[in-house]
Amino acid sequence: MTLTRDIFSDNSTVYIPEGIYYLEDPIVIRARNLRIIGEGKVVIRGCAVVRGDGNGYDVPKPADGFYIGDHKYKMARYPKETDENAPFGGYASDCIGFEKTKGWKDPRGGYLHAMHKHLWGGFSYRIEGKNEDGSLILSGGWQNNRQMGMHDEYRYVENIREEMTEPGEWYYDENEKRVHAILLDGDSDKPAESAVNSCLFILDCCENVSFENIIFERTSRTFMETKEPLLRSDWTIYRGGALTVRDSKNCSVDRCVFRDIGSNAVFVDGNCSDISVKRSHFRDIGASGICFVGKPDSVRSPLFEYGETQSFSDIDLTAGPRSDDYPKNCLVEDCLIEHVGITEKQATGVEISMSYGITVKNSTICHTSRAGINISEGTFGGHRIEGCDVFDTVRETGDHGSINSWGRDRYWPLDGLDDKDAGRYARLDMLAPNEIINNRFRCDHGWDIDLDDGSSWYVIENNLCLSGGIKLREGFFRTVRHNICLNNTLHFHAWYPDSCDIAEDNIIFGPYSTYCMPERWGKKIDGNILYNPVSAGACHSRRLSDLSGQDERSVEMKTEFTSPAAGDFSVKSLPGFENFPKEFGVRYAPLREIAPTPEIPHVD
Repeated sequence: MTLTRDIFSDNSTVYIPEGIYYLEDPIVIRARNLRIIGEGKVVIRGCAVVRGDGNGYDVPKPADGFYIGDHKYKMARYPKETDENAPFGGYASDCIGFEKTKGWKDPRGGYLHAMHKHLWGGFSYRIEGKNEDGSLILSGGWQNNRQMGMHDEYRYVENIREEMTEPGEWYYDENEKRVHAILLDGDSDKPAESAVNSCLFILDCCENVSFENIIFERTSRTFMETKEPLLRSDWTIYRGGALTVRDSKNCSVDRCVFRDIGSNAVFVDGNCSDISVKRSHFRDIGASGICFVGKPDSVRSPLFEYGETQSFSDIDLTAGPRSDDYPKNCLVEDCLIEHVGITEKQATGVEISMSYGITVKNSTICHTSRAGINISEGTFGGHRIEGCDVFDTVRETGDHGSINSWGRDRYWPLDGLDDKDAGRYARLDMLAPNEIINNRFRCDHGWDIDLDDGSSWYVIENNLCLSGGIKLREGFFRTVRHNICLNNTLHFHAWYPDSCDIAEDNIIFGPYSTYCMPERWGKKIDGNILYNPVSAGACHSRRLSDLSGQDERSVEMKTEFTSPAAGDFSVKSLPGFENFPKEFGVRYAPLREIAPTPEIPHVD
């Protein structure tokens, strides 16, 4: 069976027989009422089969991945990958220094990758050649919306011919249009493939189209196309993925696998509604796992860079979106998303920007370069994060959380608007509150929940936070209730006067962590329990009330948990504290059997 656009028509079911299918270009589908079902093991690759002659392999398009049999070869790089826990798997500050570059005859077509100076993502550059003094000619660096330069140490180069020194490495020569490789033993007679295509399918203006039981894999990377700023977030984005859904409704992905994907895996773009991704596995993703991203024309008075401001007198004060050009009422459920952000460090398991009503439910998200879930701004709210297990995040970046958000919307900040009045406008871009409920989070390199820079109108309830606690930076209308912050606390940073925030009935393991707080903290801070392992009983917590000027009902006590070593932190005999669900993460049995779980911290 040959996969072409012609076989995907309205009102039909297409059964793809078991086998491996190669797509050198995307298939664009414009259809209604179409089911695409894989029979047995169906694998669709963004590769071309290539042949070698002893001196290299001819490729039809620029190669961005190379495989022989089941072996994925590594693009030649300096330094080599030696530490899976280090940024980029290994880095060297001298990778573009003269002592290194003087040995490169022609580095054109190579790449430089570097972390952001403050670890807020990364940058990538194409090497265009060398100057007479040996310095490199670079283009790129547009992958981050906070332009502050490269990190001094965390950087590496790849696709440099002279750095191809070990078996299992390869290099693409764009002059010859050939791949050169040092073969592993036994690979000389095996078939070879090069990744030449980043996008396998585009659903364009579709309705009721589904993909079921299909493996998508081996696509090329798109890091040099990541250019479009997402309003005033830290991000730039590439509007595409291995599966791209544009201006479509009632489409779904069910029981599929996305693995070894160079770009984003699934990208939901523009005016889309009721798009669902269920019971699917994402692993080894170059950028983000699943993205829901609207168009800037849906936003009133948008700004596009962190430092940009406008005047209160100049903005549109009409509430809500300007157009329907954004994803709405979409669902991620029962998914396992792991090892994302392999190449691009401004990446996440699920990205939400300029969207409304995105639900992420009963999913496990782990081993991410940055946040597990990222909400880029307040536009347009109504999101629900429920029953998820999100951990081993922020592995390579910094100043983020397992779930990370900003609220850099119309009201933040505005020339001519007094901070005391800002709350009247904080929800202009939001249609409904965001809810983070019944989840388990663990971030050892930041906060478990990080609501940053103006994030407003959140309900945060019944979450088990294993490491980093909960941070609320400036914003309005946040309710933080009935959460457990093991070995950490609530972090209150730079609140507005009269922010209307509520923090009550939480179990915390340390006094509040504060920074630049106003005289009066929010609407209500009370009824919290400060864990004290040596307390003989419950007593009023002066340590909390002295900080907040509130906390009349807050106490210190040793809270008894049912079985903390086994991860069961249901509370014994604590009047007024109702235990919340203990099951987190993916429920779908085939994925739950292979899903990792976080390390459970020790509690005294």
